[in-house]
Amino acid sequence: MKRRLSVLLAALSLGLSGCVVLLDNPGSWAYRVTNPKFTPLPGARALYGTRSGYGYQIEVPRNWNGQLVMYAHGFEGFGLKLEEVLPPIRAHLIERGYAWAASTYSVNGWAVRQGADDLNDLRQFFGQVVGTPKRTFLYGRSMGGNIVTDSLETHPEAYQGALAECGALVGLEVFDYFLSYRLVGEYIAGQNFGPMLLPVLDPRFLLTTYPEVVRPRLGVPGNYTVLGRQFDSVQKYLSGGPRPFRQQGLNLPFDLDANFYEAGFSTKYTGVANLVPETQVTTNVGTVYRIDPGLGLDEVTLNRGIQRIAATPGARDLPKPAIYGIPSGNITVPLLTLHTTGDPFVPIFVEANYRRKVEAAGKGDLLVQRAIRRPGHCQFSQIEEEAAFDDLTAWVAGGPKPAGENLTGDLTDVGRAFTEPLLPGDPGGL
Repeated sequence: MKRRLSVLLAALSLGLSGCVVLLDNPGSWAYRVTNPKFTPLPGARALYGTRSGYGYQIEVPRNWNGQLVMYAHGFEGFGLKLEEVLPPIRAHLIERGYAWAASTYSVNGWAVRQGADDLNDLRQFFGQVVGTPKRTFLYGRSMGGNIVTDSLETHPEAYQGALAECGALVGLEVFDYFLSYRLVGEYIAGQNFGPMLLPVLDPRFLLTTYPEVVRPRLGVPGNYTVLGRQFDSVQKYLSGGPRPFRQQGLNLPFDLDANFYEAGFSTKYTGVANLVPETQVTTNVGTVYRIDPGLGLDEVTLNRGIQRIAATPGARDLPKPAIYGIPSGNITVPLLTLHTTGDPFVPIFVEANYRRKVEAAGKGDLLVQRAIRRPGHCQFSQIEEEAAFDDLTAWVAGGPKPAGENLTGDLTDVGRAFTEPLLPGDPGGL
């Protein structure tokens, strides 16, 4: 890890600013679609190519049931290559007679609005080259889950039902969480972590500040110091409260040999995804921080001491707020969601926040949510994913509303009915 980080830091320090310029001006990127060619599964045919700046893949079974699944992949970083991602339940879809289509999107980064529009364009293209489906579903993971919640409001006529797994359902609120994660760490560690050269996984921080300051003062999940236990308690409530495998999720690898715990500290104040360059879009103004009693830090002192950062006036109130993936909750078709309890990247608090939006819009009957008792981001079993899809499609076809659960309250016992299999050592570190 140290060698890779040192090379990256040296490149940035020497002014090889292509990376920095691109990160600060996503619109200037010269994207290139990788070869979209793929081999169809037995009994299916493949269509692939490029269209309107994005790559696409389509697979249609011989026994097509007339229904289409549009797949929205997750965040793929800031690279110049636009790469295809196959839906994880691809074989299940083909076996059941569903066609599917997926897009690389025409940009990388946090491409919620672009992803929603590109998928809608591909949906229309599918109708031209294959035939008009009698029913179309939207299926998204991670950032793709945010594309789901955006699409259901931006293109409400396009889809008859949707499935979101590990979804960043509430968009920008996920980046508000990352901002709070860093600010809480700085306050409790007693040191500002300094400017970050990159939106996340800043090499200078990971090579110096983390090993020299953060780890000695806070410790690591499972081996915290006194100050670390304070941080862990605040992070617990920020991310959704006590729940199975929360600490194990933080210890999972992220990138550059850094785990999610340390990566969370190395984020720019302006946001991991650099949504609008040089603009403060994220905020923690109004965030009320919680902490367990008996840890040597009370909530009044905590909330008074943490630095508050306001968003640039008007930055969150653009004519089309969904460019940030901010949904209103006003959905018109059934939506089923899955979320692991120990997700360190898109914590499960997004499920509760999205539920409140949908209820406020008067559409609560259209949302079913399920927790999966497992650490990790998008770590679902095939059984869990296929069952969720089958339950959704049966519901849309006129069957009973699927079972779900309340994810707005105590999460310590959620997910038992939907987790297959339960992990040894359940519930792990709450």
